[in-house]
Amino acid sequence: MAKNIMLLIGYLSNGGAEHSIIKLANELQKKHNVILVVVSKRNQDYETTVPIIEVPDLKNKKKKIFGIRKIRQLKKEYKIDVTISYTTVFNFFNAITKYKDKVIISVRNHLSTKKEGFIPTILHKISLKKADKIVCCSNSVANDQINNYHAAAEKVAVITNFCNLEEIATEVKKRFSKEDKPIVNDHLVVALARLVPHKGHKHIIKAMSLVVKNVKDAHLVIFSRGPQKEYLEELVKKYHLENNVFFLGFHPNPYQFLKKAKCFILASDYEGFPNVIIEAMSCGTPVIATDAPGGSKEILSKTYDFNNITTKLTKSDYGLLIPSFINEHEIETITKNEKILAKAIIELLENKQTYEEYHKKSLTRINDFTNILVMQDWLKIIEE
Repeated sequence: MAKNIMLLIGYLSNGGAEHSIIKLANELQKKHNVILVVVSKRNQDYETTVPIIEVPDLKNKKKKIFGIRKIRQLKKEYKIDVTISYTTVFNFFNAITKYKDKVIISVRNHLSTKKEGFIPTILHKISLKKADKIVCCSNSVANDQINNYHAAAEKVAVITNFCNLEEIATEVKKRFSKEDKPIVNDHLVVALARLVPHKGHKHIIKAMSLVVKNVKDAHLVIFSRGPQKEYLEELVKKYHLENNVFFLGFHPNPYQFLKKAKCFILASDYEGFPNVIIEAMSCGTPVIATDAPGGSKEILSKTYDFNNITTKLTKSDYGLLIPSFINEHEIETITKNEKILAKAIIELLENKQTYEEYHKKSLTRINDFTNILVMQDWLKIIEE
């Protein structure tokens, strides 16, 4: 029997959580009645046919209480059976507006590393107590919730993000635009993450300044938007990389580039379960990722030890792991770990055997994260 499901998040633009909830909505509507509740649809980047309801009072401090009441009213009006929320604030709104619905909160990040602050932490702990189910996107995140936030272990479930392989297969076949075509060459590197400090673009650019000494025509394409864009553009000028590094903002089809790329880089300080890694793998692109708290190591390794932190370039089961840059943000000279990243990039650009090995392994690994497999876990929780 179809259930009435509400999905709750702030916005639908430029982020992994936003992309993930849209994909979940699109899959759930195949079997259930689904609505999406957001603060605003403005600047929506991800497409869905699921009905979207805006509650703008949630962004106004003086009217926030009316927005919270509106969520509860919508639960009653639509006879919601299950409400699934993403991100700390909206998990809180979900928890305190419980009516007759099952409240499922989704934890999308390694919060103890993220260090959200006193008030968000209090809100989060309230949500953990009130929620019927706590869905974490990786084992690392689940351990963090149980060990550092005292989440009830019996409430916690791990459900990873997923890829729709058919959709991506369609996108990679499309032609490049006239503007994009000159950027694509045989030594293409891709980074796709919001332009904020903890995503590590600064370190990728500095590493590229070393890469181009060996591979002069290496091209780094950086997708997405964020407050660091001007700073990063100045950094590119500082290292004279104007002909090697390109900012393409939020692009409708990064998969074309990933398909042609020799490697994909994620240099985060922390993650939840990075969509972008499995999207890169679905294109057969070898992955370089920091061994940071979150799901990156879980994707790239068959077995992993959260306490054994990578300190050198490590050829893992499904990709290359490098040390985190979390302690190097303030260093302006080229750091030890940036040299390790440069070595990893050069390895995939110049060593055909290494590239082919991880190209094949990426295409194998992605079969563990298909929409069909992951949705079985979601439906089990929703329908139980």
